Amino acid sequence: MTELAVGVVGAGWMATDYHVPAFTSHRNTRVAAFAERDDARRETVEADLSLPGYADAASMLAAQDLDVVSICTPPSTHEGIFLDAVEVGCHVLCEKPLALTAESAQRMADAAAEAGIVAQVGYLHRYYRNYERALDMLSNHLLGEIVEVTVAHHSAPPAQGWYYTPELSGGGVARDLFPHSLDALMAVFGESVTVTDASVRSLRERPVEDIARASLSFDGTPVRLSASWTQTDGVSRVLIIGTEGWLELDAKTLRGEVHGRPFEFEHGTLPLFDIGVADLFPASDDDAHTARIHDFADHAAAGDRETAAPPSRGVAVAEVIDAVYEQSGVERDVEQEDER
Repeated sequence: MTELAVGVVGAGWMATDYHVPAFTSHRNTRVAAFAERDDARRETVEADLSLPGYADAASMLAAQDLDVVSICTPPSTHEGIFLDAVEVGCHVLCEKPLALTAESAQRMADAAAEAGIVAQVGYLHRYYRNYERALDMLSNHLLGEIVEVTVAHHSAPPAQGWYYTPELSGGGVARDLFPHSLDALMAVFGESVTVTDASVRSLRERPVEDIARASLSFDGTPVRLSASWTQTDGVSRVLIIGTEGWLELDAKTLRGEVHGRPFEFEHGTLPLFDIGVADLFPASDDDAHTARIHDFADHAAAGDRETAAPPSRGVAVAEVIDAVYEQSGVERDVEQEDER
């Protein structure tokens, strides 16, 4: 199979720590170049990775014969880069959120469909092994009818300043953290979602919110979703109650009960054995970032457009987040930044 040439746009930690290593380690892809606006950062990464760097995505696309573009830039630039990549026939992996608004995301989805390229939004949670186990259990209705779902996703405040600029980020913690949870929820309950109540607030007098909460209905299944930039180490927990059991999970631990039988996993793995005091689990190599990028690379190499999170999922997620802001009385006057 022909090796696909990848161009990475943006040279921050997401690109250098995850995208470049993952595409480099995949059997069907190689990183050919990157683009970075900041001159000093571009020079540093050029030296560290021995890759040609360009001042913007357009220059990279013009100079390199690329098969894949991987977008690791602020959300305000996503649409322009995505459309330029699609126009020259590149497959695209785009970090979440797909766009600043549902309207922007729809334009991107339409362009990808018309061009026939492979595209995926870079949601993370579904690639943790515990989430994979939980999604499989729910898809097979092992918990019976779902009574309620509670999702809490709280992390440290971002270090990059663009997160706090609405014109660049499209919002605060709701736009940042809700997408991962919404993607996993939609994988089980579908994309028909109603926002019944929502609120956002800022703790630090920033122009974007630090705390967000939403009450959702997935065709009658109630879901409570909360997120904040308040924790040093971060916490992300899901509790699902059904008529035949329950489960609770985060990236490390999945536990619960089905038909009266308790279970517990760590990183998607059952205990090796029980010594009577505590269960002993094997060492974990759970790497969700590499898993999601390799999954996209597999689809791109095969020309398979049925990715786990196509642009249509990005549109559905953006519609929910737009509704959260509307319910909260927040007006977002955002424009796509021209990164072309």
